[in-house]
Amino acid sequence: MSNTHGAFTFDGVNKIITLVSGTVQFSSSEIYSRWKDWCQEDPDRLKYLPAFSQSVGGDSLGGGVLVGAYYFLQNGWVIRPQEADHQLVVSGNLFPIPDTAALFTQTNGDFQVIVGMRTSSLTQTLLTEATVSAGDIAEAVWEEDISDSTEGAGKTLKDTKAISQATLGVSS
Repeated sequence: MSNTHGAFTFDGVNKIITLVSGTVQFSSSEIYSRWKDWCQEDPDRLKYLPAFSQSVGGDSLGGGVLVGAYYFLQNGWVIRPQEADHQLVVSGNLFPIPDTAALFTQTNGDFQVIVGMRTSSLTQTLLTEATVSAGDIAEAVWEEDISDSTEGAGKTLKDTKAISQATLGVSS
């Protein structure tokens, strides 16, 4: 049995999740899932304080929209970046409990690590049957003719600057 699952090595005694060499990004759902795998692989590991509390998310908001996921690192567990100078990008909603606790600890060596957290304060997931990329959505938005729906007070959307200047009493 290994303490390494995916990009993470788990140390239950010291409550440290170490990123394996070459790991410069991960998602909050990925680290949570690999921790669950580590626990399930050997029931004896359940003697350690749990690294994560219950995750939140996946509940239906109606119309195929689901609450986005939030994950909470707890009980003094911390994440140690790989032993190298690098920028680490963490995507998804990962927060410590208590909120004043650290999520990360220093590397063992003298390395500089810059951590970028890509979180969202408002997360919702849309449940769809078809896979649609963000590029497809953006293309559809840009190609949509909205000229009929942007007229007001005899002006079209492209006259916004003129309308704003007139309202403010500014001349161009």
